[in-house]
Amino acid sequence: MERADSNDNSETTGASVGAGSSIAIVDPSRLRRECLRLALAQHSPDRRVTEASDADEVIRLAAGGDRFDLVLIGAATADHIDLRQIEALRHALPDTPLVVVAETDNSQRARQILSTGARGFLPASLSLRVLIGAIDLVLAGGVYVPSTLIEGGQSRVGGWAGNAPEPWSELTRRQRDVLGLISQGKSNKLIADALSMSESTVKAHVKQIIKRLNVANRTQAALVATGRAYFAPPARAGNGTLEHASRE
Repeated sequence: MERADSNDNSETTGASVGAGSSIAIVDPSRLRRECLRLALAQHSPDRRVTEASDADEVIRLAAGGDRFDLVLIGAATADHIDLRQIEALRHALPDTPLVVVAETDNSQRARQILSTGARGFLPASLSLRVLIGAIDLVLAGGVYVPSTLIEGGQSRVGGWAGNAPEPWSELTRRQRDVLGLISQGKSNKLIADALSMSESTVKAHVKQIIKRLNVANRTQAALVATGRAYFAPPARAGNGTLEHASRE
């Protein structure tokens, strides 16, 4: 078990909802733990990150008085996630949200994991920006489910299920192109180069995307594009729209 105070001075991608939070990373792979820790440190230097190879280490720390705002459970694939570890952590830390980071090669297994009470399943194929945004979303009280795990959803970017209309149905074709690149973590400059348009035009599209998707920032737009994101309160009373968890 290793602990690190995230004090990296690298440029961050925006204000973090979970700034100053305490996160436990549970993963038998030291390499994956360190990669996640470094990513969290770059995004929010004042986060406290604790590394553990299994759930028992985190439970012992919690019993000793340590407090965690989020537990990240990592593995190579969904099949490698031990459901007993999730149940043990939920029993020991009932008020702490759990998120799983792994490849979604087995959708049925991934849905099983979510059914145990995990607040999010983050595919390892997500861009770093979207992954960090999903973590912030859960820290703010939201839930994230990737499109590949939504029953009846599409495998394309932004697959959506349910009776509600697709949230991007009001976007123009060009705005959908921009949204697809946002979900890949591309900057405005890179989007402009890829779509042969000016940076100011990209900024205008991004502004309209944020407005039409009813979200607070481009990170939340990317979350909507890659799955179903339930944002945290404050909600808009009775209208069922997405709630804003953070601003950039």
